[in-house]
Amino acid sequence: MKASEAFEKQIHRVYELLESSEAEVTWNARIPDPHNSRQPRQIDIAIRRNGKLIFVECRHHKRRQGVTWIEELMGRRESLGAHATIAVSSSGFTKGALRKAKAFEILTRDLRSLTDIEVTNWGRPITLTIYFYQYSDLDVSLCFNRRSIPLVRNISPSELRSHPGLQSLFNASAQYFGSENLMKEQRLGRLHSFRLRLQPSGFEILGEPVVEVDFRGMVRLISKKIISPAVFAYEENQNSWPAGREATIQDFDLGRTSIVHVAHRISVFLDMSKLEMPPFCQFRFFRLVGQKEADHESIELLGLSKLWIHGRMNVRISSV
Repeated sequence: MKASEAFEKQIHRVYELLESSEAEVTWNARIPDPHNSRQPRQIDIAIRRNGKLIFVECRHHKRRQGVTWIEELMGRRESLGAHATIAVSSSGFTKGALRKAKAFEILTRDLRSLTDIEVTNWGRPITLTIYFYQYSDLDVSLCFNRRSIPLVRNISPSELRSHPGLQSLFNASAQYFGSENLMKEQRLGRLHSFRLRLQPSGFEILGEPVVEVDFRGMVRLISKKIISPAVFAYEENQNSWPAGREATIQDFDLGRTSIVHVAHRISVFLDMSKLEMPPFCQFRFFRLVGQKEADHESIELLGLSKLWIHGRMNVRISSV
């Protein structure tokens, strides 16, 4: 995902919390052009509320945005018949742009980094911890019918170890640990031995069905605390915090992970795409802890492909 798209989606999550349930908030909206119905126009975020249409346009640049962009938004508002336009800049606006925006009723918003004192006074930071199962000393035996053995005997060890069906073994073991309460947080870091005998459905090697799997090894629950290096106020320009603050965005050192706070409600975006996974580690859950209660309006995960388990293990073929 491009940085500009990630910024737009972050602002989209802000407005999903700011707007009432009656409003429709759409990211990357396509609006019919009143003067050319065959040519839809792209809008970063469209808000439809009580029959009115509001445009939110975002700029994620290093430099402050100037008068030219405000004039472009003025023309777009008139051309597409929007009730209002909100300009959001990640780097702020020039004084001339703010004067022009005020004169022509273009609303401006930006993100201002809060100082340590402001964050302390805010009192709503949330800590984020991710939990994994870490496996070791794994041993897998795939059992086939006797007639299947000559057909699967010559499969290479590397092809066998990377077979997608082996992922289902870890999913099954995670369900077992959860149902048996073997991996409570109180036992964090302690090794547990396990042995599972499974009859997987649809697990085939070279077209031959696996009748049974004997899966054994060691496992422990480990955790990783994700640091939050910055908190931003989403606010109208030239207002003093917290009077002009509409939302607060808490960033984390994990890809584009962030939490949007609006009053007592939060929206969580967990970006797993940049997470470095040790061998044989399986993401299981994450925990948010704050000083005050909060309602979780939405949770979105990115990078689920990173959750596949990788590593070398012993895999044997046997018959039943």
